[in-house]
Amino acid sequence: MKANPDDHRPSTQNEEESHATKGLVRLTMACNEKCPFCNVPQEDYAQPTPEFDDVLAEVQTFIDRGDRTLTISGGEPTLLKKRLLQLVRVAAEGGIEFIEIQTNAVLIDSDYGTALRASGVTSAFVSLLSHLPEHHDDLAGLEGAFERCLNGIDSLLDAGIRVALNPVTARSTQDLLPDYVDFVAARLPRVKSISVSAVQPHGRAAQNLDILPDYNRLSQSVPEAQQRAEHHGIALLNPYCGLPLCVGWSERLDTSVEAIEALAPHNPQGVDNHGNKRHGTPCVPCGLRSRCGGAWHAVWDHRDGSGIAPPWIIQAPWRPQNATRQEIIDLRDDQKMSALQSIQPPSKPVRWLWMSRLDRSQISTIRLVGATHVGIEMDSLPSRSAISAIRRLIRSNELVSPQRRIQVHIRLALDLSPLSDQKAADLILLLEAVGVTSLDLPQPGPHLHRLKSSRLHAP
Repeated sequence: MKANPDDHRPSTQNEEESHATKGLVRLTMACNEKCPFCNVPQEDYAQPTPEFDDVLAEVQTFIDRGDRTLTISGGEPTLLKKRLLQLVRVAAEGGIEFIEIQTNAVLIDSDYGTALRASGVTSAFVSLLSHLPEHHDDLAGLEGAFERCLNGIDSLLDAGIRVALNPVTARSTQDLLPDYVDFVAARLPRVKSISVSAVQPHGRAAQNLDILPDYNRLSQSVPEAQQRAEHHGIALLNPYCGLPLCVGWSERLDTSVEAIEALAPHNPQGVDNHGNKRHGTPCVPCGLRSRCGGAWHAVWDHRDGSGIAPPWIIQAPWRPQNATRQEIIDLRDDQKMSALQSIQPPSKPVRWLWMSRLDRSQISTIRLVGATHVGIEMDSLPSRSAISAIRRLIRSNELVSPQRRIQVHIRLALDLSPLSDQKAADLILLLEAVGVTSLDLPQPGPHLHRLKSSRLHAP
C-alpha cells in the first residue's frame, strides 16, 4: 500500500511537522510486486509512467512554493533508477531538505542505497508487510520478496537513510502485529518507526473484500503491539489508511494522524476525511467523533460496522459528565453569549455550547469556535423561530464533512402532560425531522413512549 505523505506523523528531526508544506509525486505506477490489496494498481492507469518532464515540472512547483519535504512514490519508484536519482538531485538542489521514497525495497542493494543517499534521499517508507516470509510474499504477490526486502532495508540503513516500516494488516496477519513489533526490534534494531496501515477496500482489495482484517480481532492485537513497541522504544503510528480510533487507538491519540490533524489551527471543527470514510450509528454518541474519520465505506456496507463501538460516550451538560474528556461552555445568559467569539480553540474532543436559546445570527460564530455539540435547555415549548434557527444550524452541516457536523441536543425542562398525545407526537416528529440528535424529557409522563419509539434518544 503506497501511502499519502500525510499518512504518517513525523517522528524524527529529518521530517517537518507541517503537512501543508509537503509534496507528493508518483514517478511511475508500474510495480514489480502484485499486492492483492494495492489501492493504486498499475492496471488502473492507461499510462503507468508519466513523461519525466511532467514529473520534474511537478517537483519544481513544490520547490517554488517552499516545500521542505518531498515524498516520491509509485507504483515502485526504484524501478526507474536513473530517473529517481535525477529527480532526488533536482529536489535537493532546489532546497527541499527532507526527501522520502516509498518503496518495497526489493531492488535496493548496497550500491543503490549509497547512490540514493548521495543524491539526497533522507528517509524511506518501506512496505515490510509481515515478519513471516510466507505472509509477506503472499501479500506482496512476489515469491522471495521477504529476504530481498530485508536486504534492501539493511542497505538503506547502512547508507544512512532513516527507515520507517509500513506493515499492511490483512486478515492473514491481524493477530500477528505484536510479534511483528518484536521481530523488528530484534532483526532491525535501527528502525524506530512503524506505521500500521490496514487493508483498505479500494483498488484490488475492492474485488476481494475477504482480505480486509476483522476489527474485533485488531482491537485485541493493536493494544498488545503498542505495549511491546513502547517496551522496545519504537514509535507505533496509526496513519490515515490505518484504523478508526475505537479499534485500539482511543488511548493513543498522540500517535494517530487524524487525531493529530484535528488539533491543527485550520481544523477547529475536527478532522476532515474528504469523503472516503464515514461514521455510522455507533459513532453518533462517541466522544472521539471529531478526532476520527470513521471507517471505510465497505466496512459499513459489507461488514455492518463490525468492531466499531464508542470508546466513551458523550454526556450532555445537564447530566453528570467526565470533565476531563469534554469541555462545557455555559452560554445561558446574554453576557456570556456576547463573549462567544473570544473563546479559544478547543483542546478536548468534545466541546459543548450549553444554551437556553439559539438565534440564527449565532450560527456562523458557533461553527467558528469549534463546537461539536450544542445543548439547548428550554423551559417552554420551542417557538417557530427557535425551530427555524435549529434547522438552519443543522442544515449548515451539509457544507462540511461528517466529522465536523455539529450535533444539536434539546432538553425540555417542562411538563408535557397537558399536551394531547397527538401534539406531543407532532413535536417529537418535528424535532426528529429537523435533525435533532437527542431529546431529553426530564419529567416522566405519558409521552415518553413516543420518544422511545423515535430515532431521538437521551444523551
